[in-house]
Amino acid sequence: MIYIIQEAVKGFFKNKSMSFITIGIITISIFIFGLFIAGTANMLNVIKLAEDRIEMIVYLKDNLKAEEIKLLDEQIATILGVQQTEFVSKEQALENFKKEMSENSPLLSAFESNPLPASIKVTVSMAYKTPEYLREISEKIKLFSGVEDIDYGSEWIDDLDRIIKILFFIDIILGIIITLSSVFVVFNTIRLTVYARREQIDIMDLVGATETYIELPYIIEGIVHGLFGSLISTALLYSLFSFISTKIPNVIFLNSSLTVFMVFFGMILGFTGSFMSVKQCMNEIREVKRLEPVGKRKTLPRSVK
Repeated sequence: MIYIIQEAVKGFFKNKSMSFITIGIITISIFIFGLFIAGTANMLNVIKLAEDRIEMIVYLKDNLKAEEIKLLDEQIATILGVQQTEFVSKEQALENFKKEMSENSPLLSAFESNPLPASIKVTVSMAYKTPEYLREISEKIKLFSGVEDIDYGSEWIDDLDRIIKILFFIDIILGIIITLSSVFVVFNTIRLTVYARREQIDIMDLVGATETYIELPYIIEGIVHGLFGSLISTALLYSLFSFISTKIPNVIFLNSSLTVFMVFFGMILGFTGSFMSVKQCMNEIREVKRLEPVGKRKTLPRSVK
């Protein structure tokens, strides 16, 4: 095991320029990916705060009797997804409007009568604050007599739902691009390392070293590239969001689970690239040896024999 680690370290420093370039590219890739994931998390937090304030206002027809209003309120409360209902009379609606328009009180004097309808404020459970459920609840309420109109901001709720889907789609596409590019870079770096030490591999193969024993140092080298890249990018992201949080409150950084995921994601990228590279290189080396004329094949050095 000590030999394998020594060979991995030797390979890492033998191609220092390529190793640093590989780590740099993985760092940049995971930094961009993590930045967008953190941005998505913060955007989803803003959307969640907006969703928490979603209320459905059921406007009632004029001249409804108290008994009819009470019956309608009870009917609405029985709908699946409705958490709470609150009746708002015409007078209360006008009072609320006056509080909101206090700066424009001269405008209120233009009203000769109360133009605002009575309404029932419907609070929907958090699990049902989706465009589909809100639309379904709205359609059920419209079936009740005494309902004039319903308002729950359907257009902007649809826009929020569309934004969420777009963000997740971009995350997936970005993750695929970063995975492919990082694996490609690690693949080529390890490939150069393997071919630079081809003679040593030939000798180890001749003396009967197992395939795992030969390949493992290069695989570990790739994992180290991914580990360093992910650790550096995570540290940069933490520093960036620590700075932003001093300027903008309530900014969300990656939680511990996502941080661990990013570190393992970098290691997986390194492992995948190095594993694919080593397997392909070893197959190519063995194929070349197989096609070489018998007289030109290398023999073991005397010291090895």
